[in-house]
Amino acid sequence: MNSLIYCENRILSPILAQNQVWVRLMCERRVRSSVSRKKFYGFVIVLMLTLAPTMGLLGELESNSILVEEFEGREVNRNSVSIVDVPDWRIGDRWYYSGFLDVRDFVADSGVSTNVETLSGNLDTQVTDIYTTTVEGVSTLVYKVESEGQYEAQNIELAGNDGDLIIDIDTIEIIRASDLASISQVATIEIDFDYQIWWWTYTINVADLVVTNEYDPALEGYDFPISVGEIWETDYTQDTTYSGSSDYVSIPSDTSTTNTTSWEVVSRGSSGITYSGCAQSYNITTRNSNGDETGYKWYCPAISNDIKSSTTESIGFIATHELIWYQKSSRINEIDVNVEYQLSPLDMQMDATVSLTDNTGNPVSNQNVEFRFEIDEDIRTFTTDSYGQFVVNFNTGNEPDQSDGGSEHGSHGVIAWIDGNFPQVGTTTLIIDQNVHPVDLIANAAGVSVERTRGDQTISLNPSIGFNAVPGDILTFSVPVVNRGILTSPETDLRVTGPDGVSTTSYVPSLSSLEEQRVELDWEVPAGQPIGNALLEFLVDEAEAITNDGNRSNNLGLFNIYIGRLPVADLLTNSPLQTFETAILDATNSIDPDGGEVECVFEIQSTSGNMEIIEDEDCIHDLVWEDDGEYLVILTITDAESDTDTIEETFTVQNRPPEIVVNASAYSIPVLSSVTFEVTNREDIDTNNPISPVDIAWQTSCEEGSTVSARCTVTPTQEGNYTIEVIAMDDDGATTTEEVTVEVTNIAPSGLEAEIWLSSTRLTPDSRGVYTINEGDMIEIRGSAEDSPNDIDDLVHLWSPDAEDHPEILQESVGQNSIVEHTYTTSGLHLATLVVTDDDDASSETLVVAIEVVNVAPEIDPIGNPLPAKEDDEITISASVRDTVGDIENLVNCFDLDPEVNSDEIGESDDDCDFEGNRFIGSWPDAQKAPSSIIFHTTDDDGESASLEIPITIINVKPDAYASVSNQNPTIGDIVILSANLTTDSIHDLETLRYVWDLDVTKDSDGNGNPSDDEDYVGQWIEWETDVSGTVSVKLTVMDEELSDSKIITLNIEEAPFSFGNLLSSPIMIILILIILAGGGGFAYVKTRKPNDLVMAPAEVKRGRKVSMDDAFDDPEFDPFSQDKAKRKVKQQNRNLDGDLLETKEKPEPKESQSIVPEEVPVIQMSELDQEYEQARSSEEVIDEVFSDLLEDTESSKEEE
Repeated sequence: MNSLIYCENRILSPILAQNQVWVRLMCERRVRSSVSRKKFYGFVIVLMLTLAPTMGLLGELESNSILVEEFEGREVNRNSVSIVDVPDWRIGDRWYYSGFLDVRDFVADSGVSTNVETLSGNLDTQVTDIYTTTVEGVSTLVYKVESEGQYEAQNIELAGNDGDLIIDIDTIEIIRASDLASISQVATIEIDFDYQIWWWTYTINVADLVVTNEYDPALEGYDFPISVGEIWETDYTQDTTYSGSSDYVSIPSDTSTTNTTSWEVVSRGSSGITYSGCAQSYNITTRNSNGDETGYKWYCPAISNDIKSSTTESIGFIATHELIWYQKSSRINEIDVNVEYQLSPLDMQMDATVSLTDNTGNPVSNQNVEFRFEIDEDIRTFTTDSYGQFVVNFNTGNEPDQSDGGSEHGSHGVIAWIDGNFPQVGTTTLIIDQNVHPVDLIANAAGVSVERTRGDQTISLNPSIGFNAVPGDILTFSVPVVNRGILTSPETDLRVTGPDGVSTTSYVPSLSSLEEQRVELDWEVPAGQPIGNALLEFLVDEAEAITNDGNRSNNLGLFNIYIGRLPVADLLTNSPLQTFETAILDATNSIDPDGGEVECVFEIQSTSGNMEIIEDEDCIHDLVWEDDGEYLVILTITDAESDTDTIEETFTVQNRPPEIVVNASAYSIPVLSSVTFEVTNREDIDTNNPISPVDIAWQTSCEEGSTVSARCTVTPTQEGNYTIEVIAMDDDGATTTEEVTVEVTNIAPSGLEAEIWLSSTRLTPDSRGVYTINEGDMIEIRGSAEDSPNDIDDLVHLWSPDAEDHPEILQESVGQNSIVEHTYTTSGLHLATLVVTDDDDASSETLVVAIEVVNVAPEIDPIGNPLPAKEDDEITISASVRDTVGDIENLVNCFDLDPEVNSDEIGESDDDCDFEGNRFIGSWPDAQKAPSSIIFHTTDDDGESASLEIPITIINVKPDAYASVSNQNPTIGDIVILSANLTTDSIHDLETLRYVWDLDVTKDSDGNGNPSDDEDYVGQWIEWETDVSGTVSVKLTVMDEELSDSKIITLNIEEAPFSFGNLLSSPIMIILILIILAGGGGFAYVKTRKPNDLVMAPAEVKRGRKVSMDDAFDDPEFDPFSQDKAKRKVKQQNRNLDGDLLETKEKPEPKESQSIVPEEVPVIQMSELDQEYEQARSSEEVIDEVFSDLLEDTESSKEEE
């Protein structure tokens, strides 16, 4: 009531009393519509928050699928394309746009009754200030850009209200001058709804709202220099704050979100907006964190801003702005910034030249200009010279972009500006990259632009709509070549091969760093062009004439365009139909021959004659006509390439017979269960007699006993769909047949049982339900199941006899019963499972049968005792083991070769695995240490084992003594060498043999009464100076740890004749001669003999040979200092008792002692000294050096004794 009074008071004041009745009626209408207004205000506030993104305020937006724009005519640029660098704005630069907000999709989903479709208006954007501020701690030059926008929807009906919806938006945006990145935005939004009562207009102020957005880091919506194919993205934090007032809506809470936005320059061409200089604009498409397109903008270098933009908000608004005019403010001066290399390595010193001219082109001198390289915080002030210039040397640095993408490390703005009442700015972009080359010509496949002409319509293709065409289309390819080197490239050529295989070669002029040359190629798609990708290939500098091209891997570009076909519309209907029946418009058979998806739009004539437009994603639409007649339906399909096809159909709607509603007690029942059908409603809409009944007739037998009652109960006996039919007839004889179908579901097999049989014995489970068998037993598992009669014979039994350990083993059989056989090869608890499936793929619950498998220990067959063996003789022992099939392959067979020793220090001493296997071949070198028995044991994988002790006997090998002498017929005083070097025994005993020499078996030197067991000398070989004459028997006894062997050799020692040499052989003379000979001969020997020729003799045999001075003087060939060994030897001369030389007689060959070496008996290996000794002995000459060493050691030995 208070609202009514307030309404009357507001209106009564300007209205005469006679109008009070009318005023009250209007106010009552207003109060009645208050509920509708709540919906209206909710709609408006969402509209208000949605409109903010049209000014770039609310972050990520949805994509606009319609990015194809038609344009009239085209400009073809076949020359080098200038670098599209960051523009410099001035205060007063102004852009005026027309805009509209498409809210149809939102309205359709909002539930608000309204006829509003679009809000139209204008947006006026202007640069109002240029100044420096601190951004992220860095002094930054920024533009202040203010926009005024007004959008209006007139004469709309909204939630029961008729009027105009007006939205005013004033925006202030701070934009970084170096790259046009957005730093912050403040939008002031005012929403009013104007409605009129008679000639009075009333305004409802819905809300005043201020929305502030701040971005960290700044949003780089452009990546200068702009080039087709460039992609970049920014991870940023957006802080949004709200303030304002409203009597109708709540002000939203502040938010802080983290987002990722990416941009891609998808194409170069016309935006569809005709404006001078903007024929070649750049389409920059925006994507959100999910990779969904959220809009696009066309940047035109000629106007230094966007010529067109379109964004889609997540709930369905599409905001589009198109340039009407651009006003460039007058420039007092022009500032031109040129860097030495626009593409540079990291951390490079380079020069930047700043030129200042007035508006007539004359230089301006003595002007202070600030140089700003803000990314490196390099800010300095310079004064222009008489040429209006100054040169700045600066370092490019190594700072990356705040946005990721592209091949470069970073792109940063270089700025020169003059502060004051009329700030002046000059800018350029410096690209730094760690991978640069002197020249790098790139056949830029990502930068290819394509224009498609079909009939009188031409569009620019891009990745968003796809590079697609159909036969008959004319395609114009714009192929770019870019110099991404730091130096100007030499002129060259570009070979372009079109999809038809025809190649053309075009001239490419010299290109400066980052400069681009485009070549255009036209191709009309042939009628017979196959569906699929067609390849465009272009190669720059095919002859490789440019030697300093640092990267030839990018000289070849490949570009694919998909050739498809136009879609074909197809509409299926269920015409004719009756009133109130559901008409089905089925366009699902509409196809796109190239395989793409199609979208369907139905235009349907209503009973009033109007055409309603319906968009249906699944291309099938249902509707009902309430009146009979003929109705027009128009189907339009659109494929992914925006190609369309249209088809028309006429529906005939007929009068309908009586109607009945039949329901079932259940629409899904198991087989053999009953279901009741009931006619719950019967009606004859077009009857002339409303009280006339509608008769019922069931077309099957009913369990109630009557087929004309309202109910009918049946029990289906088969699975599948069960359909019952009932006929209704009205008083005019018109009939309606209704069918109701229920799903009769299958019964899964049940009642699974299992039995275990071992041979003919049925096993019984224990109290746990577990069966017990032995490892290796072949058992029979029998299963059975129950099911409906029609399924029982087709049941599929699937057994998994060892489900846990071997799930891959499956056995299948068909029928009510099943039998499988299985042998378990491993012990433990095993689970056999049975699943039974019928022919409807319904499966029973799994039956699990537990079977305990008991391990069977391995067995060893008896082994015969091996025969005694000598030391080092091989013994072969083979063992045969037995176990179950599962264990026999995994048995660990081992021999413990010494049961008394626990060699592995695990378990007992008689369970070691000294040799693994069941066949042992081995020997023992020492009978004393050989064991009396060995153990063979075998272990299965369950740890069960068996062992067998095997006695062995190792017999010691008796040594076989062998004695030899260097001279069996010496003269008293001669040195002879006695050697046992060829004595044999087992390998082990050879190292420990004891050699005892009795130098005269007729003399008892130890006084024990036995002259033949004296130990005159112990050693393997000795040198002995004979001191008696006659026949002397020398006995060698060789002993190992148990056994011994002896050999006797006989020497015939002669008396020595008297000679002058005896005198010289006195000790004093010998020492004197030896000193002389050793000093001279030793010196010569050491100087002449190679180190590798030296042979070291055993220490105990190093002693010199006695040499007669007479022989030394009488031997004409003797030369102690000669390098010839033969000449250093003194030949013994035959002399009489007076020492005179006698005639030389043939000396009889001495008898060599014979030694028999048994076959296959180990022999001590002779050393090099032994070999020399044997050679000397066999030739009856002893080499001087050998005997000299032997005699020296012997003397030393005697002195020690």
